[in-house]
Amino acid sequence: MAMIKNGVNGTVSGKAGSVVFVSTKTGNYVRSLPSVKKRVPTPEQLLSRTRFKTVRSHISLLNPIIKIGYKAYSYPKRPYDVAMSYNLKEALIQEGDGFLVDWQKFMIAKGSPNPITSYTMDFDQEKQVLQVTWEYDAYLEKKFDTRTYDSFLILYSAGDDKAEYPLLENDSKGKLMSGKQDVHIPAHKKEVTYEVFIFFVERYGEDNTDSLHLGKIKV
Repeated sequence: MAMIKNGVNGTVSGKAGSVVFVSTKTGNYVRSLPSVKKRVPTPEQLLSRTRFKTVRSHISLLNPIIKIGYKAYSYPKRPYDVAMSYNLKEALIQEGDGFLVDWQKFMIAKGSPNPITSYTMDFDQEKQVLQVTWEYDAYLEKKFDTRTYDSFLILYSAGDDKAEYPLLENDSKGKLMSGKQDVHIPAHKKEVTYEVFIFFVERYGEDNTDSLHLGKIKV
C-alpha cells in the first residue's frame, strides 16, 4: 500500500496497483512491478515430479528404518538422500503417466549381500505373530562376518497410509545364525497388506546387509 508523507503535498512511497513509488537521495521514482509469469510444466517435468513423489512418499514413512539400513552405505551423505537416489533409479515401473514400485527391487537397507538363500513365512492368527525362518549362504556369512548380526524384520503397509500400524518391526532381535525371527502384529480393525523385508545389522550399527523383500502378507 502506498503512503503519503507530510500531507497531500508530501512524497509518496510504497505500492499502488501495478506500480511502486520509491524515494531516494536523488529524487522520487515510480517503477512498474515485475510481471509474474506462470510457466506451464512440460509433460516431461510432470512425469519427473510424479516419479519423485512416488518414491518420496515411501521413503518418508520408512525413514526410521532407512536411517539404520543406509547408515554405513550412505556415509558421508544422508541416508534419506541415498535411499531416494537408489530407489528412483532401480525400483520404479512406469505405467502410462504414473509409476508403480517394484517391491522386489525396493531397498530399505544397502550393504553387503543378504546371505539368505531360502525362507518361509508363517502367520499364527491366534497369537498374531509372524515367524520367518531361513537358510543362509555360509560362504557369504563367513566372507562378511555377519553370523552374529541382528535381524531386522520390517512390515510396511505400502498401499494404505491410513493403516493403524503402517510400520512394524521386531522388538527382540535374533541373529542371522539363529535362522528365525518373530514379529508381533497388533489386531487390526480392517484388513491390511504388508510388504515384508528383512536385513541384518552389526551389533553397533557400523555395518549391515542389503534388505531382502520376502513378499506380502494380509492380516
